[in-house]
Amino acid sequence: MEDDVCYYNIEQNDKYGRYLTANKDLGAGELIFKDTPFVVGPKPDTPPLCLGCYCPIENKLCSRCGWPICSEDCEKSPQHAAECAVFCEAKVRFQPIDDWTASSPQLDCITPLRILLNKEKDPERWEREVAVMEEHSAARQQRPTWGADQVNVAEFLVNHCKLGNKFDKDLVQKVCGILEVNSVEVPSRAGFSVRALYPRLAIAAHSCVPNIVHTIMQNDYQVHVRAATPIKNGDTLHLCYTYSLSPTLVRRDFLLESKFFQCDCPRCADPTELGTHLSTLKCNKCDNGVILPSNPLDNESPWVCNEKNCGFKTSSNAVRKMLAVVQAEIEQLDALEPGPAAIEQREATINKYKSVFHPRHSLLLSVKHSLAQLYGRVEGYNIDELPDLMLERKAEFCRLVLKTLDVITPGDTRMRGMMLYELHAPVMFLARNEFGLGLITKEKLKERLQEPIQCLADAARILMREDPQSPEGITGQIAQQCMEQLKASLECL
Repeated sequence: MEDDVCYYNIEQNDKYGRYLTANKDLGAGELIFKDTPFVVGPKPDTPPLCLGCYCPIENKLCSRCGWPICSEDCEKSPQHAAECAVFCEAKVRFQPIDDWTASSPQLDCITPLRILLNKEKDPERWEREVAVMEEHSAARQQRPTWGADQVNVAEFLVNHCKLGNKFDKDLVQKVCGILEVNSVEVPSRAGFSVRALYPRLAIAAHSCVPNIVHTIMQNDYQVHVRAATPIKNGDTLHLCYTYSLSPTLVRRDFLLESKFFQCDCPRCADPTELGTHLSTLKCNKCDNGVILPSNPLDNESPWVCNEKNCGFKTSSNAVRKMLAVVQAEIEQLDALEPGPAAIEQREATINKYKSVFHPRHSLLLSVKHSLAQLYGRVEGYNIDELPDLMLERKAEFCRLVLKTLDVITPGDTRMRGMMLYELHAPVMFLARNEFGLGLITKEKLKERLQEPIQCLADAARILMREDPQSPEGITGQIAQQCMEQLKASLECL
């Protein structure tokens, strides 16, 4: 498909401002457009990264400007050259730090500076694609980040870096606002998160049930935007700006805080999150009740038990606090090295909170999602040594995640591809084990192995659209090989 493929129109209305619609019927997986970033650079509050390749760095500085650079190649890289000249001319060096793993506000200026330098280099693209972006200056001025940006970015660049003859502080704050509202987090070639500003991707409207997906190509950070589901000519193209497995309260708080709008999509408006129960709590006062927000579109509305005779009620703040406590526990689990303890502690966490959360609540689902990936992959729990009970547990978690994705991120998404790949193994081993014990016939085995073949085919189809060097792209290639091997072994039965 041509690089200049463009299957969208830009529309405008009061709700979304500028937004994208399909200009033809699109099939799932079809490429809609490609977009080149206006800028790529460090996120705010990031630890020191090489300003060339974005790998973590310690005590390695550019021989010319004295800012973090890991190698001679990165020192000569085009992305560092322009800022290097600015720092050299102003004689502004990176200040020594004690802890190279802690966040470094010194790097907050880099990405805004790169936008300003690109504005000078390509003023026409700046005017056409970036200057028109939403920045929410009035709302940002009420936030602590405005003051931090004023000191760490605006005053630093205008005064210390002596750029006042080219840019004023208002323009610098405008750039900070554009980045805050419109940039997306992307993996660098070194595997660490940075941010990028994609002019066309930024126009796509938000929904908590998106119909498009995007893939970052790591060699040049180009983004490929595809239809996740079949899309009709004229339909709005929806991207999810937040983590899709988060509960409504967390998603809406995040969107209000970082993107400055209140989401009122059908998923947010439904107390049960379209029947997925990703926000639902269990009632401890009565046996059968569940606790739901009385009005999910009001972040401060009380949460009440749905049993008529119960009457239990709690505040949204109490729910927020509990979610934060459990989320912190889950983040500690995520920091564990993959191993037996990583599985056992997650199973203990599910057991600990099974009387608090609905079994499909997003926090429990995120733990089950991790377990679906860990079972079969760590010492003592290798796939070929798992007993049937654990194979069934892995399959159960995979199916639970996939069933939820059917509703909240339907179609061809990375997470679906990865879960389908995880599901093929337990289904295949369970069938083989039953055949080995004489519980099913050869014909039944062939029939049962059609599911893992389909899982692998779908996983390969979805994941081979990803960057071939990314974990997902590599898994896609493995899925394709496994499918071919499984088909070949089936023919030999």
